[in-house]
Amino acid sequence: MMRAGEFDTCESSDGKEHGHTDTDVTTGSEFGLRLAKQEVDPELQTVRNRALGLLARREHSVQELLRKLRNKGGAETLCLEVVGELGRLDLQSDARFTEAYTHSRVSKGFGPMRIRRDLRQRGIEDGLIEDHLTRDAEYWMKIAEQARHKRFRGVAPDGRDAWNAQARFLAQRGFPSDLIYRVLGEQF
Repeated sequence: MMRAGEFDTCESSDGKEHGHTDTDVTTGSEFGLRLAKQEVDPELQTVRNRALGLLARREHSVQELLRKLRNKGGAETLCLEVVGELGRLDLQSDARFTEAYTHSRVSKGFGPMRIRRDLRQRGIEDGLIEDHLTRDAEYWMKIAEQARHKRFRGVAPDGRDAWNAQARFLAQRGFPSDLIYRVLGEQF
């Protein structure tokens, strides 16, 4: 038995010897194994490399990945095949994308309504969205207060116009009206 990383040769169907390490076979990705066993269409390889490059930078939803691959000139069937294969290999995951996106947007002070809308636009299913956005009202109130404090430097609204400006800001950030009233108070 070979140890991880040892080099070995094997004879292919064309009678030639090809070198490989056991990591290529036992722990390598299915992509690498598939490439070693057969000739791959160069266009398929290009689409695959683009997809892997995109995923190396950040998580993408299936819809985002397909759109970007099509925009780069990938054929529809090849894009679907590659994205499906990436999903089966768990290299692309809508659940991971949703988690990362939600974390990023919450840390920037966005509310649940805005995050939900953005995730739907990116093709994420409602059940997955709700799994990541279901938090108690106190959590979202804290996020809204932090966003308001950062934008308005902690200054409480001192009149109707200031109250309206802060309420509009929070509404545009995706916080529901009942939460906005709780954060700003109903004094005006």
